[in-house]
Amino acid sequence: LTITDRREAIRTACLLASPGDVVLIAGKGHETYQEVKGVKHHFDDREEVAEIFKTLKP
Repeated sequence: LTITDRREAIRTACLLASPGDVVLIAGKGHETYQEVKGVKHHFDDREEVAEIFKTLKP
């Protein structure tokens, strides 16, 4: 499975994970932006995951 949109890839990985699974989001580390065609856009993996977790039911 390949998802080129980072936001959608993170969301899909989190939603497909089962209890006990580990989802590793790697490659950006401390960066709070994503560069697309030379333009930097705000994007923080930690914020994305936090928003996804807010939508999940316990």
